[in-house]
Amino acid sequence: MTITINYYPKKTKRFSIGLGQDVGSLRSMVNMLQVFVINSPIQKKLIKRLSWRMSDQTLHKKYLKILSSSPVRATVKDLSIEYKKLKHTNASPNIRGILQGIMDGQKYARDRNNNLLLDPEGKPYKLSMRSWAIRNFISLAISLGFLNWNRVNGDITLTAFGYQLATAKHFSTEELTNDETKLFTRAFISLPYAVGFMRTLKNTPNGLNKFELGEKFGFAGEEGFVSFGSKIFIDALKEAYRKNDEKLAKTINSNWESTSDKYIRSLASLLGKLNFVHTSKQKIKYKDEEQKDRSFKISIYSLTGLGRQALGYALGLSSHPRSKKNIIWDMLATKGSQQTYIRTVRALILKELSESRYLTAELLATRINNNRINSKRVLNGELVTADEIIDHITGLNGIGLEITSSHRGFILKDKISDFEIPVLATDLPHKDNVIKQQDELRPMLKHVNHKYLQLVELAFESSRNSEYSQFETLTMELVLKYLDFSGKSLGGANKPDGIAWDPLGNFLIFDTKAYKHGYTLSNNTDRVARYINDVRDKDIQRISRWWQSIPTYIDVKNKLQFVYISGSFTGHYLRLLNDLRSRTRAKGGLVTVEKLLLTTERYLAEADYTHKELFDDWMDDNIEHEEYFYSLQDALK
Repeated sequence: MTITINYYPKKTKRFSIGLGQDVGSLRSMVNMLQVFVINSPIQKKLIKRLSWRMSDQTLHKKYLKILSSSPVRATVKDLSIEYKKLKHTNASPNIRGILQGIMDGQKYARDRNNNLLLDPEGKPYKLSMRSWAIRNFISLAISLGFLNWNRVNGDITLTAFGYQLATAKHFSTEELTNDETKLFTRAFISLPYAVGFMRTLKNTPNGLNKFELGEKFGFAGEEGFVSFGSKIFIDALKEAYRKNDEKLAKTINSNWESTSDKYIRSLASLLGKLNFVHTSKQKIKYKDEEQKDRSFKISIYSLTGLGRQALGYALGLSSHPRSKKNIIWDMLATKGSQQTYIRTVRALILKELSESRYLTAELLATRINNNRINSKRVLNGELVTADEIIDHITGLNGIGLEITSSHRGFILKDKISDFEIPVLATDLPHKDNVIKQQDELRPMLKHVNHKYLQLVELAFESSRNSEYSQFETLTMELVLKYLDFSGKSLGGANKPDGIAWDPLGNFLIFDTKAYKHGYTLSNNTDRVARYINDVRDKDIQRISRWWQSIPTYIDVKNKLQFVYISGSFTGHYLRLLNDLRSRTRAKGGLVTVEKLLLTTERYLAEADYTHKELFDDWMDDNIEHEEYFYSLQDALK
C-alpha cells in the first residue's frame, strides 16, 4: 500500500464521499455503473430517454458526446444537476443531469393541472431522482471502489472493479445474481464503515437498536456521529405514549435522529439486501396513565450467519486472507468546520502505521508533527498531541479498521488501498478554538468518555434543530450516566430541556443553550421562572404537565435548583441570574460545558466530592474560564 502526500496550490473540487446515506437500491447502483459502459442496455435506454426528456439541446449534445467517448468521463455536476423546484409547484419533468435519465424517483410526472404525463409509448413515467440522492449513490460507489473521482477536475470514471459489476450477469428486478452478490460482498467487506457496523453487532445475539449502535459505531461522539442515547430516547417515547401524545411521539421519532443514526439505517438496509444484517422489531413495554400494560416497537439489527461469514473474510478469520480496506481521505471525517485538520491527522496516522510497527502515541505524534510537503510541515505548524492520537485511533477502530495496542505501541493489522493526502494551499490544516479547548480538556478526562468532548463543539456550533437536540440530550446523558441522578431529557414546548433528582431529594431543572458567541440569558429567564412555578404549583390546567413524572418524595419547594448549560456566557449574565434567583427563591447557576466536564471528572475521581460539592461548584458565580479552570485543574492532578 502507498499513502502519498500531494500538494495542490489551487482550489480542488469538493465532494462528500462516505456512507451513501439514503441509498436504498443496489440494482440502481448497478444501473448507474452501466451508464459508463458504451452501448450497454442501460446506456441505450438512457440515450432514448434523453431524446424526449431533455429540453436543453446544448446539454443534450454535450451528454451524447460524453456517453460515446471511451472512457466515459463526466463530472459530478454533469451526472446530477437538476432544475430547481419552485415552491407550490410540481417538480420539472425535464431533466438536466445524465443520471436523471435513468434513476427514477418515487412520484409520477404531472403537468400544471396535476394530470399524469405520458412517455412516447403512452405510459405514465416517474420524475427523476433528486440531485442530492443521486450524489449519495455516486459517493457510495466511490467508497466501494466502483467509481473513481478526480480531485482536480471533478471527473467520474468507471474503475476496473466497477466494470466487472456493470457487465456481470444481472436481472431486471431488485434481486441480485450470484455474480453480483459476490462482487457486492467483496466491495462491502472492503468498506471500513460496513465492517465497523457488522463488527459492532458481532457479540450481540439479541441485536442492537440504532442508538445503541451509534454509541460504538464510527467516529462516535464527533459531529456527524453524535447519537442520541438509547435510554433517553426510549424513556421519552414511553412518556409520549403514556400520555397518548401521538404528536410528541412522532416528533421524537422524526427529530431525535442524528446523522449517525441515518448512516446506521442506510447501512442496515444495504447490508440487509446482501442478507448480512437482519432487521426486526423489539417490543418496549410501558404503562399508560391508567396503569394498563401497553407497548410499542422499535427496530433492532442483528448479524446473520452470512453476515458473520462475511465479517470473517473482512477480519481474516479461519485462514481467510484479510480484505484490503478501501480508504479515501474524504471519508475520515464527515462534518464540521475542522474536517481538513481531522482528516489529515487521521490519514497521517494511517500513513505512519502502514510504514512502521509498534509506534507509541508519543512517537506517532512526533512523526506526524514532522511530516513535510514542499519542505513545509503538513499540519501548517499545528501540533498534534499523544492524547489526541489515542482518541483518533479509537475512532479509526470504530469505522472498521483494526489498530491494536500493546506496551510496545500500536499496530495496523489491515492492509489498506492506496490513497492520497491532499494538502491544499487554500485550505491548510489548522485547529480552531473548539479543538484547542478539547485538547486542553482531553488529558484531564480520565474517567469521562471522550465522546462527550463533542459537547464543546455542539455548544458553539449548533445551528440546526437536530444539532440543538443532540446538545440537549448529550448533556442529559452525561448527567444521568455519570453523576448518580435519576431524571430525563424532556425538550419540546413548555418544558425544560431536562430534569434530574437524587435520593436526597435534590431536584434540578436544566436549560441548555447553544450559541456561537455565548449566551446572554436575555429573554429567557421568564421561561425558567415559569418552569419553576409549574413544578411547585402542579397546576393540572397547564398544557404540559411534565412535572407529573417526578417522584412524590422530592421537595420541590425547598430543594429545587436550576442550571443553564452553554459554551460560554456573555452580556449582563450575573445580573440576570441574580434577578432569577431572587424572583424564584431558588438556587441556580451558569455552567459552561468545560466546567460541566471537569466537575463530572472530579465527581468520578474523588470519593469525597459529593453532590454537595458538585452543587457548590455549579451554583457559584465563578463562570469565566479563569475563575474556575485552574482550581479544578489543580484538584484533578
